[in-house]
Amino acid sequence: MSTRSYQGIASYRRGSAEYREGFEEARRAFDIGQAVRDRRLALGLSQTVVAARAGMTQSALSRLEAGGVVPTIPVLERISTALDADLVVTITPHAA
Repeated sequence: MSTRSYQGIASYRRGSAEYREGFEEARRAFDIGQAVRDRRLALGLSQTVVAARAGMTQSALSRLEAGGVVPTIPVLERISTALDADLVVTITPHAA
């Protein structure tokens, strides 16, 4: 049996590059999903309607809005069109 504590192992893993990469990917997925959901709600549309317009299933749109997936650019283009919105992708330098 290991004498290392859960907190010690978790702290060690959080400091790894793998953990940081996974966290950043999850954050991006959440941010994208939130933006899609906010726009859909602002338009008063259901997930079913937006999904049909975007050529995807309601469950796929639900997973995207929940931050469960990182969508591809083509999927985002279809969703943007379905939401009567522009897709803007930017690359910015890291903050100092």
